Order: sequence, then C-alpha cells, then structure tokens
Amino acid sequence: MPLSFGGQTAMLLIQMIDFVTRALTMVSAAIIGVLAFLVSFDAITRALRVPTIWVFDVSLYLLIAVGFLGSAYALRSGSHFRMVIFVDMMGPHGRRWMDRIAYFATFTFAVMMTWLTAGYVLDNYNAGFTSGTILDAPLWIPQSVMPVGALVLALEALSSLIRDDYPDVIEG
Repeated sequence: MPLSFGGQTAMLLIQMIDFVTRALTMVSAAIIGVLAFLVSFDAITRALRVPTIWVFDVSLYLLIAVGFLGSAYALRSGSHFRMVIFVDMMGPHGRRWMDRIAYFATFTFAVMMTWLTAGYVLDNYNAGFTSGTILDAPLWIPQSVMPVGALVLALEALSSLIRDDYPDVIEG
C-alpha cells in the first residue's frame, strides 16, 4: 500500500525529486569525465617534468563529489550495499516490509547527515579553514557536496517510500 498525502502533491514531489536525482547523476558522470582528463593531464605534465601543484587536490575533491552526488541514483537503481540473505528467506511480503524499514532508516540517516554536514560546512566557512596544501583551497567549497548529496539521498529514499517501490538488488 503506497503512502499518499494528496495524489497530485505526491506526484509533483516525486517528479521534482526524480529531476534532481537525474541532474546530479549527470553532474557525477561529467565529473568522472573531468577526472579522467585531469589525471591524464597530470600524467603528461609529469612526464614532461613540469608537474602540476593542484591536480591531486582537485581530483580528490571531485572524486568525493562523485560519491556524494551519485548516491541518490545508486539508491534508486539498487546499487547500494544490501544484505539480502535473510530477507530473501522472508518471502515477498517480508521483503517489502524490510525494504520499507531499510529505506526509512536510510531517509533518517540522510536527514541527520544533511543537518550535521551542513553545520560542518558552515563552521568551516565561518572559521575560514583551508586545505593546508599548496593549493590552499577553502574547505567549505569541496565540503559543500556533502549536505547536497545527503539531502538528495534523503529525498530519493522519501520518494521510494511514497511510491512504495524498491529496486531489486543488483548482483555481480
């Protein structure tokens, strides 16, 4: 039985969440392309004996961004790590209830993570903390993907709970 709080309102919310999840998935994919370019660029400049001072830091920040910004899509597609050995023994009805519990736990965790990481980013912004590397980037800039990714993960879990639809586990 799907959760509902006004059919059109629920559908509009689900469509907005879907749009944001897809947009961040495309951003994550684009970042992977940028990462491939940066690593290649750094390899070439090192071979020419003119190494960069910024590629390592930027690549690290971008790699973390891919993980946070792509987490909602991973949840939607069933790519998140799940333990299903006992759930599979419960049958379809038991599995649906376990999925509901797991997605509610994911939603709760992601909401808390959004709140805590937003506070962390704000604290680092107010304190003016920087990376302490040669690049000396303000830390709030790369850290800002944490609350954004956590928020969209929470919204994606909420969308699944509203639809009462959970992906099958991807094995392999």
